[in-house]
Amino acid sequence: MIALREDRLEGETLYRGRILTLRRDRVRLPQGKEALREVVDHAIAVGVVAENDRGEILLVRQFRYAVGEELLEIPAGLVEPGEDVRETAHRELREETGFDAEEMTPLGRFYSSPGFCNEEIVLFLGRHLKPDPRPQDDDERIVLCPTPRQEVKRLLREGRLKDGKTLVALHQYLGMEDDHPR
Repeated sequence: MIALREDRLEGETLYRGRILTLRRDRVRLPQGKEALREVVDHAIAVGVVAENDRGEILLVRQFRYAVGEELLEIPAGLVEPGEDVRETAHRELREETGFDAEEMTPLGRFYSSPGFCNEEIVLFLGRHLKPDPRPQDDDERIVLCPTPRQEVKRLLREGRLKDGKTLVALHQYLGMEDDHPR
């Protein structure tokens, strides 16, 4: 078997923020050479594909400063210290949509960009929604956009959804739906 593991020799923190830390590590490559790796340590996050009783998927529209655009996304957010990922999914769904899900089923988990970042996103499917609003975070302005499943499929085909977690979650969910029709 070919060795692929890189071992950290030393590192330094270049920046420490509220949700991420940037560090530079010196590593030993499998063939013995050394290299530098820049790594973003990022908090774990969750995303929820929430479907209401009318078969609409609850997307949210918000401005994302880093890309300078309004994006349609699934409800999502960071796991707070000591919080379980399922608790976070319920909390974020309530904050961003005003609904909670009686049924919260795991859809999978993935790394958002493992070439430089260790952020892991845990995905859930939320069903049997009931009104249960919670105030939005002070630094967020979010608009709820219930979207029929066929419209979501059209948005995906046309490349109108650009957020990575939303793409992964919706393809995962719609792929499962194809295997197991409702």
